[in-house]
Amino acid sequence: MADSMADIPFPRGVRDLLPSAALFRSSVIRTIEKVYQSFGFYEIDTPYMESLDLLKGKEVIGEEGTKELFELKVENLGMRYDQTVSLARFMAMHQELPLPFKRYQIGKVWRLDEPQKNRYREITQADVDIVGGKRVISDAEVIAAAMTAYDRLGISYMIRISDRRLLNGALDAYGIPKELHIKVMRVIDKLDRLGNAGVAADLLKLGVKKESADGIMGFITKGSTNEERLDYAETVVKDKEPIKEMRDLLDTLKLYTLSGEIGVDFSTVRGIDYYTGVVFETMEKKGTMRYSMGSGGRYDNLIGKYCSRELPAVGISIGIDRVMDSLGYESAPVYTYADALVVYVKEGNYRYALKVANDLRGRGLNIDINLAGKNLANQLAYANSLRFSHAIIIGDEEEKLGKLKLRDLSSGNEELVGTEEAAGRLGKGGAKNQ
Repeated sequence: MADSMADIPFPRGVRDLLPSAALFRSSVIRTIEKVYQSFGFYEIDTPYMESLDLLKGKEVIGEEGTKELFELKVENLGMRYDQTVSLARFMAMHQELPLPFKRYQIGKVWRLDEPQKNRYREITQADVDIVGGKRVISDAEVIAAAMTAYDRLGISYMIRISDRRLLNGALDAYGIPKELHIKVMRVIDKLDRLGNAGVAADLLKLGVKKESADGIMGFITKGSTNEERLDYAETVVKDKEPIKEMRDLLDTLKLYTLSGEIGVDFSTVRGIDYYTGVVFETMEKKGTMRYSMGSGGRYDNLIGKYCSRELPAVGISIGIDRVMDSLGYESAPVYTYADALVVYVKEGNYRYALKVANDLRGRGLNIDINLAGKNLANQLAYANSLRFSHAIIIGDEEEKLGKLKLRDLSSGNEELVGTEEAAGRLGKGGAKNQ
């Protein structure tokens, strides 16, 4: 048996959440879920584990993602790397579903990554996807759903948008062989971490000629506005359709009420192989978060890998853990869902105290009741330690009158009231955390 906390084995890259943090996360998830529902997305659920053959499929999550899979020892299974591959499998197995299919799913995924600040191995993601919808308007809908969620959470953010087709077109224009495209994209995707000089150096290490590397660096850094970047792309890329679609996407997003900044950024690649077109990621605009808080894109070929039916699809995922870090969950003030704690002067008052608690619960309130059987001072200290806003005190006098004593724990003020009046007071000024 372990003698101290230091002796207790605990995996890297995961964390326990104390009640205040768990309640904070639940509040974040409920906020996001309500936004997704307001956009008409419907919930599904898929297993945490999938077949390794599915997860390791060609052009699915890619070489880097495959290295990060948590593999199980039995039955050729692995823990899901994201929820998109599971959705593709789900759609292939449930072809009776009407299209377009707008789904949301909030759940955990696992990545055997090297843990660091804001980078975890067990991650909670909140996804929305549209399968079978029309390009551009479906892209705009999933982006707007995520941006609305960030707005509701009070996060200052910007969303960076690119298109894999444009980058592929630029790589072709600068004479980079197709067999190097994916590797070059993975290097470009590290621009935030490596900087211009670091990316240029890594491109040369891949065997990219200097003039080609210079051309690509110009393509991903040229221009200071969306229009300038798109205008420059038109001078480089032969296929103008992705540029037209991006202009349409930017115009469509203006029809939503969104507060975040939307920027065209051709260094945004997303490292997962299944993306085929528009890609996007959300960054914190103010704060210290170095990583994206959400990302996604269009994956028109993924579902067709598992069935004979080609279905276009687009989705975005919000990273709950990084949202929590951004919002400072460690200082969350609320510790309990309960509106009040019922305490009682002596053991003989317990039955009436329980009756009061159940009466208030029946009126729609969340009510805790002390179960330790300690003295009143100890019970009130317990209520304060759990950050209750109110205590309900039951003694002989309250029981005799059929009332209760409602104490505001911040001010110390007390009132002798009935359960109906107490319910009204707590309903308006209690610690409603839902």
